[in-house]
Amino acid sequence: MPHKGPHISIAPDFVVNRILRINLEDFAEWPESVRRLAIEIAEELFLVAYNPFVNADTVKASVASRFEREVFALAHHYANSISEGITLFWSAHEAQAAFRAELVDRLSDLLPADAIVARASALVACATDATDLRMELPLLVVEPSTPEQVTGLVKLANEMKFALVPRGGASGMTGGAVPARRRSVVVRMTRFSRIFPVDAASRTMRLEVGVITQAAVDAASRDGFLLTLDPASKTASTIGGNIAENSGGPCAFEYGTTLDNLLSWRMVTPTGELITVERKDHPRHKILPDETAVFEVKDISGGVRSVVELRGDEIRLPGLGKDVTNKALGGLPGMQKEGVDGIIIDAVFTVHDKPALSRVMVLEFYGRSMRHAAVVIGQIVALRDRIRQEGDYARLSALEEFNAKYVRAIDYQRKSERHEGTPISVIILQVDGDDADLLEQCVREIAAIVGEQEDVALIVAENEAEAEAFWEDRHRLSAIAKRTSGFKINEDVVIPVSRIPDFALFLEQLNLECAAGGYRQALQDIGRLPGMALEDTDLNKEFVFASRAACGDLPATDCSDQELEDRASAFLERMALRYDRLAPKIRAIAEDMRAARVLVASHMHAGDGNCHVNIPVNSNDLRMLETAEEAAARVMAEAQEMGGAVSGEHGIGITKIGFLAREKMDAIRAFKERVDPRDVFNPAKLTQRELPVRPFTFSFNRLKEDIRQSGLPDKERLINLLTLVQNCTRCGKCKQVCPMMCPEYSYHYHPRNKNMALGAIIEAIYYSQITRGRPDPAVLEELRRMMEHCTGCGRCAAVCPVKIPSADVALELRAFLEEEGAGGHPLKTKVFKWLLKDPSRRVPQAVKAASLGQRMQNSVIGVVPPAVRRRLYNPLFSGKGPRLGYRNLDEALHLQRGNLFVPRLHGASGREQENALWSGEGGEAVLYFPGCGGSLMARSIALSALALLLRAGVGVVVPPRHLCCGYPLLSSGGDAAFQGNRERNMEALAATIRQAEEAGLRVTHVLTACGSCREGLERYDLAALRPSGGPDLLHRDVMQFALPRLKDFAAALAAERGNSASDGGEGMPAATATSDLFSGSILYHASCHPEWTGVHKVRGAGIQAAALAGVTGADVRVSPGCCGESGMGAIASPLVYNPLRARKQRVLAADLESLPAGTPILVGCPSCRVGIARTLLNLHERRPVLHTVEWFAQLVFRSEWGARWTRVFLRRIAPHADERGVRTVTFDR
Repeated sequence: MPHKGPHISIAPDFVVNRILRINLEDFAEWPESVRRLAIEIAEELFLVAYNPFVNADTVKASVASRFEREVFALAHHYANSISEGITLFWSAHEAQAAFRAELVDRLSDLLPADAIVARASALVACATDATDLRMELPLLVVEPSTPEQVTGLVKLANEMKFALVPRGGASGMTGGAVPARRRSVVVRMTRFSRIFPVDAASRTMRLEVGVITQAAVDAASRDGFLLTLDPASKTASTIGGNIAENSGGPCAFEYGTTLDNLLSWRMVTPTGELITVERKDHPRHKILPDETAVFEVKDISGGVRSVVELRGDEIRLPGLGKDVTNKALGGLPGMQKEGVDGIIIDAVFTVHDKPALSRVMVLEFYGRSMRHAAVVIGQIVALRDRIRQEGDYARLSALEEFNAKYVRAIDYQRKSERHEGTPISVIILQVDGDDADLLEQCVREIAAIVGEQEDVALIVAENEAEAEAFWEDRHRLSAIAKRTSGFKINEDVVIPVSRIPDFALFLEQLNLECAAGGYRQALQDIGRLPGMALEDTDLNKEFVFASRAACGDLPATDCSDQELEDRASAFLERMALRYDRLAPKIRAIAEDMRAARVLVASHMHAGDGNCHVNIPVNSNDLRMLETAEEAAARVMAEAQEMGGAVSGEHGIGITKIGFLAREKMDAIRAFKERVDPRDVFNPAKLTQRELPVRPFTFSFNRLKEDIRQSGLPDKERLINLLTLVQNCTRCGKCKQVCPMMCPEYSYHYHPRNKNMALGAIIEAIYYSQITRGRPDPAVLEELRRMMEHCTGCGRCAAVCPVKIPSADVALELRAFLEEEGAGGHPLKTKVFKWLLKDPSRRVPQAVKAASLGQRMQNSVIGVVPPAVRRRLYNPLFSGKGPRLGYRNLDEALHLQRGNLFVPRLHGASGREQENALWSGEGGEAVLYFPGCGGSLMARSIALSALALLLRAGVGVVVPPRHLCCGYPLLSSGGDAAFQGNRERNMEALAATIRQAEEAGLRVTHVLTACGSCREGLERYDLAALRPSGGPDLLHRDVMQFALPRLKDFAAALAAERGNSASDGGEGMPAATATSDLFSGSILYHASCHPEWTGVHKVRGAGIQAAALAGVTGADVRVSPGCCGESGMGAIASPLVYNPLRARKQRVLAADLESLPAGTPILVGCPSCRVGIARTLLNLHERRPVLHTVEWFAQLVFRSEWGARWTRVFLRRIAPHADERGVRTVTFDR
């Protein structure tokens, strides 16, 4: 019988206890068959409790049917216990649903409708944080945006007796924001997202709590200052979370944690009061052990209600660089409280002058033990202390270390040229300062420390790019959990710096014992195999060795864990060879041993003694989980034994509550009882050692195995999808780069949230298929809605530490939905099918019809009353739209007369002189793929590209008939249609290249000028386009190819213009007296899909802007954010893209304030050209939107051929091809 229960990490007995309320001790005595029935019923009911995608009515009918079939075979006691449990469960479920309905009704008086979120995907995402641990599903998620809304919410919670769980970026590592009780409402504070400019006079910065940390750091940097909040989660965490956890990062070594850098903050208390906490006389440095920090707590009128005085050695235990275990902090509200005493609204931070200079170094340690790395850390800390005493001539702003486990996990590339193998420890060190000589002196002193050690390499970054590459290794550390599907036990402890060498040895010993324990278990399993010799001497000797090592009798100084693992693998292979009949089983045991190996990986904010211990675990392996938990407990105990603390920055949450000192728990409990007697905020946290329910995590592996064992259709596709996303570490790095992260519109559709929801959705699909024979339509609809919130740009994968291809996942799911008949856009599907029957003819016809339709719509929209237009949400009907081109590229070039173009100089005669511009052996040429945007919707893009490429001295080959790359098909779920279109295009392109080669052209590149075309052609096998062999065709963007080749020409053209000002022509501001091709600023809209190939998808816009600036001399400013067009997305899914356009409209309005009227906006994508134009119409801004190739072509050709240069260009193209099939294009120079 298929498994109908949840795929989670806790034992079935605990599920029975939680759902059916049967005592665990009693249940252990039940007969096995009855136990099995109770377990299966409880597990099926548990689906309703934790997976909101599962249909409760389906579960109710299934459970009732099952119980009715079995009840007659049960003794009264068992039948009654199970029956009562089922009745109580549904009673509680119905009461919960009724309470939710009442709560939504009451909340609608306080919050706008879109700020009350009941979507299943949001509930799943907000049930956990970066730990992936879950306890209870929240009732709702609410998103207030004003202090008044928060105050009203708190008062309603007191009245209706529901709990509030404040939530920031969900990047917590201890489960602090995981709802622990039923009737909990998660308060997502991400709409508090304002960043105020730095007050340069006071060197302060005000931030609302929903601001992402990295965004705040970047904003301070743009103003010329340094904001020193830098937790490892800074691309996901928020300001509020930093305060609630008192987070720190590498900068804490020099500048302290969040508390050290706070001047004031406002918060709403459990009674609904708005208070302000202000620090008096901030000295602008880290709180030192012998200093006292004074805080005043003020009411809304400014009156002082209380004063809190904290000594440095109260905040942190003596000798520790960090310590967040003193949760009470003398009654200081909000700070370090993990959301148990209110909701923080905003805060004011100190900022520092940004250092003028930085040096980044890497120290690599080789050998068996990392103890010498720990010794070096202590010496560098001593150097830092001496520099402080001597006047801070340099600042050691970061001292980060990671051990051999991370070195292997991230595939670290050795920097040292004089060592072999991989380092066992790596330290990244950054030194800042304003004096180059003094900074170099500090580097030399560090080099002197390193020089005293053997097997150590020091590498100093030579430039900013290399320094960034050094830090990138540190940023990828979360990849450690890839081997265990993204789940790990993550504990941070703090130890005195003087004890770091001892702690390093302890971790090495712990790793050895964990490895030996797994080896011993494997040997036991082999010994139990039928046919294994009972008196195998070698096996017995090896078992004794493994037992000694597992019990700690073998010092890690004599044998490392890696050496033991190598020994184990070699011995087990010898056993497999000796017992050939048992070889498959022995090798399977060896593989299980390696998979279940508990690795204790560590990395440190070494200057603070803050050690992060990460233990990757397969959540479906209860034995491995138990071993890992035992190892974590030993780490905690050892840290405390050494005079350390159990948390330096992660907090306590639910994972460390068992290790919080009794007196500290008593203090925070007394504080909580005083300020929150009704336990409104984050109940069951920090104040009690026993949790209300047992935490659990979702198991992708268990779900995959159940699907694999089923007979479901599409099971391989479902398994593949789960495999693609299961390694997500929930770090949230994708959040800041995802176009669908738009908190002001309740858009939290970044891949981190989608990946968690996808596991639950596929579990619901699996359950509905095995229960009802088909996927639940409501689940498919929710999946469609979620997948529509993806532009497929792939920016997330560029920053993902485990490189999850989220864009490909979205495309695969859209294909799945189309096949299930749940694509949601039947009309678009029919149109695509019609177009595909003859795309070369029908697509141009369709664009012409759309162009005429848009013109007609623009002419009549004015007579529609504004009140009516405001009710129309589709931009096709709600207002005027950008005009599409009516005449296409084929009509301009008459490609039937010849599609091969080469440049020639005016007045030249003879073939060699004809081709004076045309350099390269065999006549270098490129294949330009104009796509729908450049060929049909805006032929000026293609004409500009053609002119620039010819001016660059290469021949240009254009397909003789219109070809669509097919990406719109792929993004709409038409996977099979895309494949068919690709095959037809491949044949047409191969024929075009053959034609070019027969004419004597040597095609070297395939060029596009559109992000979507780039995406489409990247899925083509370009090597197959040249079956005769030769160098591979390189795929590049037109500007990526042309800019380097036209750089000298542009410089000469600018110099020739000299000091003469010229009219810029239509859509171009006048050029002032300058030696640059363009003088002034221009705005470049960064599209979601980068146009250039081979560049980092997040940094691509900056790279493109810098290249444009370098060639033209313009000040190119980048305007981020999705334009809201996304091909046909704006028209087909307006409810998805209208909010994105509204956000872009606000960004553009602010960007344009500093630009002269008439200055064009540049784009690199034809779709964005339409989207930005649509936005400008809404803003009533009359300025052109130009593709970068159009703008650059105007700069190059306008002075020679005038504002309407394209007409001149077309006249210079030979009307017919010569005997070789080539058309020449004449240039004057």
